[in-house]
Amino acid sequence: MAIFVSYSCSDGRPAAAAVVDVLREHTFDVLWDADLSAIHPMSIQAWMETAVRDRIVVVIVSPAYLKALLSNDFVERRGVRYELGLIRQKLYHHDSANGCGVVVVVPPGIEMNSLPAVLQQLVAHSFDPGTRSGEEELVRSLRALEGQNGDAPSAVTEGEGVRHTRTILSALQALPPFSDHAHALAQELAERGTGDFELVWAFESVVAVAKAHGDVRLVRRLSELCLRTLSSMPPLKGKGELEAKVLIAGQSWHLLRERRFSLAVSVAEDGTLIAEKCRDLKTVARGKRAQARVALHIAAAGRGQDRAHYLAKCEHLLMVAKTLFRSIGGPASEELGVCASLHAEMQLLRYDETGERDLLDAAVRRAQEAEKLLTPGTEPYHWVTVLQARLCLADKRYDEGKKLATAVIATADFPEVVARARQVRADLMLATRKRAAAVRDLIAAEESFRRLGCDYAADMCWWTIAKYDASQVTDVPLTAADLGQLEALAPDPGDRRRAVLEHESTAPRRLGRSAPDWARLVDRVQHE
Repeated sequence: MAIFVSYSCSDGRPAAAAVVDVLREHTFDVLWDADLSAIHPMSIQAWMETAVRDRIVVVIVSPAYLKALLSNDFVERRGVRYELGLIRQKLYHHDSANGCGVVVVVPPGIEMNSLPAVLQQLVAHSFDPGTRSGEEELVRSLRALEGQNGDAPSAVTEGEGVRHTRTILSALQALPPFSDHAHALAQELAERGTGDFELVWAFESVVAVAKAHGDVRLVRRLSELCLRTLSSMPPLKGKGELEAKVLIAGQSWHLLRERRFSLAVSVAEDGTLIAEKCRDLKTVARGKRAQARVALHIAAAGRGQDRAHYLAKCEHLLMVAKTLFRSIGGPASEELGVCASLHAEMQLLRYDETGERDLLDAAVRRAQEAEKLLTPGTEPYHWVTVLQARLCLADKRYDEGKKLATAVIATADFPEVVARARQVRADLMLATRKRAAAVRDLIAAEESFRRLGCDYAADMCWWTIAKYDASQVTDVPLTAADLGQLEALAPDPGDRRRAVLEHESTAPRRLGRSAPDWARLVDRVQHE
């Protein structure tokens, strides 16, 4: 029987070597990456694909292997994650653990019930590399698979389209997510990915690229494609986990940026419930955090009791998410850093509402906590820096805030973060009466947000420009009375912008034009 041993080189090699020795003693044909020096394959990835497809896979569980399996950071341990993608594909050809060509080996120190759902559904064996305890059960299980043709999926003929998709995915996963080439590859996958299971299995890797570029439209397209593909799939192993991740990491993400709050909450809740049924605790934690983020945005848009209600809801959901993340990754988990950042934003919003100094101090402490937990240079780290600039604005430490925002603009590779940093720096400049420089930043931020599909953020920038130098965005002269009336009539800055542009396009271009009927114009654009 042909077997391929999959493991993490960083901490699983001793156990893998012991398993290889045992299986070869029992006359199994075993392949693992220690054989590469003798084989010299032309392509490591092609070698992996052939080995996983044509052989029964023995997975050696270790902390690093589990981290790669659960992580969203596809740059980390690229080889392990590519191999895992191939193994997932093999799993989805089977609807039960029996007869599946993947067997899990669990060394001492790892609890069976701590395995993620995708592994818990498989046949798993305890094996001690030192004493070889569990040897007989493992060998007996593999012999049984041989009789049941456990590697039947190798008979599946792959089409040219699938192979091409894999080639694109392989190239994408070898690139940093913020690179332009990775973005172009993600766009190509979205264009050709209808009904493609390969795209679904690699969703986290591909959507991470779209998010790194702040490309809301691409995230929406990828999410729609993958959900449509999943809906056409039979109830295969791991389908629920995939659907939960698409709902939370994809659909809820773009709906939030499109300000479709109710739907964003509903989708995040649905994804969380699915993850709970699959016992995928990390996705459950991310789902709770996604719900908390939406609740925070609803609170920011609300007032009075509505704001208080959603702030309390946000705080509760964050507590649940933090408890789960702490149980999964320990007290130094970067996921906790993201939670701390959200908690700081929540405290800042409460300070804006009440002016209580203790709340601002609490927000500063939470932001500092987040900074310590997050890795410099990552997108969450840059977001925390932008948040710290906002905290400086609230505390009237304008020069310090400008330095922080400028550092993000100069160093971050993430367009949405840079646009937000420009918007915050403009607020800091306006506070110090540097109007011209602020307007330049706002113009750049508005262009970026509009290009990314973040229309609400772009409209906010446009409206701020109109308030300080309307000539930069419209031919319509806007008085203080006009601005006040528009703000009273239209809470949404996009409606204000459309009303101004509607008047600009229809009013006669001459001196002494009649005063605009803003109520009529706002009503028209709101009901188009």
